[in-house]
Amino acid sequence: MKKNMFVRHITLFTAVMSLFLVTSCESVKYSSTKVQTLIPPARIINLPDTVNIAVAAVLNTYYLFDTGKSLDSLAITGVAMAIKNNLEKSPKYSAYIFPVYTINSEEKGLTEENIRDIKENSGANYLIAVEEFKTSFNRQRVRTARENCVRIVTPHSLTVKIYDIDKFTVIDEREIIDTVTFQVDAYAWETEDELIDRLPDDKASVAYLVKEVAKSYAEEISPFWKEETRFYYIADNLVRAEYHIDGGDWAKAMDVWMKYVNDENRDLAAISCFNMAVGCEMLGEYELALKWMDNVKRKNVIYYWEEYKNMLEKRIVDKAIIDSLMN
Repeated sequence: MKKNMFVRHITLFTAVMSLFLVTSCESVKYSSTKVQTLIPPARIINLPDTVNIAVAAVLNTYYLFDTGKSLDSLAITGVAMAIKNNLEKSPKYSAYIFPVYTINSEEKGLTEENIRDIKENSGANYLIAVEEFKTSFNRQRVRTARENCVRIVTPHSLTVKIYDIDKFTVIDEREIIDTVTFQVDAYAWETEDELIDRLPDDKASVAYLVKEVAKSYAEEISPFWKEETRFYYIADNLVRAEYHIDGGDWAKAMDVWMKYVNDENRDLAAISCFNMAVGCEMLGEYELALKWMDNVKRKNVIYYWEEYKNMLEKRIVDKAIIDSLMN
């Protein structure tokens, strides 16, 4: 079977999640594996994956805080850098991202002269420009029977435009208004002053915020890797498959399970079929994985996870979207 480009970085760990009796002397348990699967973007931006893309931070005079303390250059440049870093992790744009350019401008947005300068300096075909980023911090002290913390609530607005540099036109514009909240938990033994001393200052808060904002935007326009968990069954008869999975060889693990998919013991046959579905997913054979799930249901319905079947169907849809973006 072919190698799956939509699942990567498999790390095995075993956890007992539930217990079923297959025979009077044999038990079946769940095991789980962490995988990274390729997720399609929320919005489709029709950029060829064979072009060069520049990223720019447009430094306008905006105040980020109610106090009048300006951190615009730190925040906007941070967002632009983080967008670049996140896009480089995407298989679509990893080879085509240039360093971040900073542009000082008293106007809102970029001029044609600004775009021409970037084209001459970079040779890029497209430009992702972070043109505005505003935020403010609201530190909320929380004391309840269950919580003792300070929440840092950060409403923000972000404006990002994508330019076709060759045509000097805007092909996508996105204004995002959202809130990111993170908290600092209080220790039972510390004083109020000690807690306050541990709170991040504005610069540290900006650094955290821009990473979250940029990651969200990059995942909105580009395929990205997401860590997920997959469960499968283990049993005394199937123990050899564990060694193969630990070594990342799902094909050999499937050879073990295949021996029991028609076993007279319907429980053992059902869990082997279920495992075959998981193995097929790991190898990128999603349609075949669905067929194995049908076999699970016929063997023993208690092992038929509707949630996993639905997830496989979604994976087929996601793969079609990503294939269209990558080709």
